[in-house]
Amino acid sequence: MEQPLRVCLIGSGNVATHLGTALSQVAKVVQIYSHSLQNATALAEQCGCESVTDSLSMITADADLYLVSVKDDAIASVVESTPQAQGGVWAHTSGSVPMTVFAGYKERYGVFYPLQTFSKDLKIKVREVPIFIEGYDASTTDFLLRLARRISDNVTEADSTLRKKLHVAAVFACNFVNLMWIEADELLKESGLGIEFLRPLLKETLGKLDRVSPADAQTGPACRGDRHVIDEHLNMLSDEKRELYSMLSEIIIKRYINE
Repeated sequence: MEQPLRVCLIGSGNVATHLGTALSQVAKVVQIYSHSLQNATALAEQCGCESVTDSLSMITADADLYLVSVKDDAIASVVESTPQAQGGVWAHTSGSVPMTVFAGYKERYGVFYPLQTFSKDLKIKVREVPIFIEGYDASTTDFLLRLARRISDNVTEADSTLRKKLHVAAVFACNFVNLMWIEADELLKESGLGIEFLRPLLKETLGKLDRVSPADAQTGPACRGDRHVIDEHLNMLSDEKRELYSMLSEIIIKRYINE
């Protein structure tokens, strides 16, 4: 009988939690590293893993995959501080860090990047998450592709340049949009309301992307060039929100009215 793939998780945050849990269904998670043993132990319970450590020098030497899922600015330090493994593939999960962070330190390496926003306590259908793969050679790429396809139906090769563009696009589409939700929620709370009153609007806005392009879905006073409404809105807002509203409105006007 073929032995299950042996995976070592380096990290215990949001991404590591969801990927580790998914991988534990198709492979054996043999060890979890975290600077917090409490976090490593909690994730180990979810993954059926019996070994945890808070020491990079104690990383196991016989895993098939070492999945580095830590903050972007900590990846290089982890790579430099961990021992070489016998034949194991090292891969990080970042969208913005190049694969070459492993060069000179690991023999086989690549990237296993899930394009999704993760929170530990919120369930995600990993099967639907796009995963982008890069390997330093054809064999490593094939290894990572085959593993990714065991947990996701949406797997694509992407080099560091393309992956960085995907990450920037995701920041616009997710992080910046979420900031707009924060601003809207704060504005509504001033009147005793909240973001829940906008949920039907938000669902329909996102649902439009199944039918039209984002460019064709744009609506609102700036898209119509309705300066009177824009000025009324600006008069209602505090300095920071006023500046943000004005800047975004002018961008929309330039795109749709003055182009």
